[in-house]
Amino acid sequence: MSIKHGTAGKTLRNKLLALAVILLVVGIGGYLLIRVLVPFLAPAAPLVALFLVLRVLSSKEMAKAVRAVGKGYVGEVTVGRSLEQLPTGWRVFHDLDLGGENVDHLVIGPAGVFNVEVKNYSGKVIATPKGLYNKGRRQDEVVKQAWRQSHKLKEILGAEVKPILVFVGDRLDGDRAGKLPVKRPEELVRHLSSLPKVWEYGDFIAAVKKAEGLVK
Repeated sequence: MSIKHGTAGKTLRNKLLALAVILLVVGIGGYLLIRVLVPFLAPAAPLVALFLVLRVLSSKEMAKAVRAVGKGYVGEVTVGRSLEQLPTGWRVFHDLDLGGENVDHLVIGPAGVFNVEVKNYSGKVIATPKGLYNKGRRQDEVVKQAWRQSHKLKEILGAEVKPILVFVGDRLDGDRAGKLPVKRPEELVRHLSSLPKVWEYGDFIAAVKKAEGLVK
């Protein structure tokens, strides 16, 4: 089993907690206002608090934020658990800070260094030599994000970093968007384990030590 560093989905988990705190503050605030300003309605204060929370959740912006963060968190945790099945000799780093954006998973092993970008989309995802599509729309930014993070990590680690896109969702057709490998979570470990060894132990350890400095 691989050795892991950090916690999968930590940043998104913290965002979910922050959203929960906002809802809690709204609920408690409404409850206290009723108790203090309209004492004769005190018995109904819990219902008013619940109404306010539901109103906030029903807004398009809040509902979209909760849904996006929740799906992202589920995706990162799902892939994180899959990566734990890599054999001994692999190191898995979760939720790394690149300054302004996060790497979902960084994997270092005999076959080299890989940054794993996770997306959890509804609807069919199609990966073709000409690009990536979801519900008929091109997803160029997702592809650019994976390559951009690879280039940043290469500068930090001093080693080539290969990106992999992993989709957790309804359906994936195809396994490559241009030159970028695209996988399902259940395919990822098999793919990485099948790759040939590319470097010696000393280079592997040097990359691992540098990666450890990125763990929050």
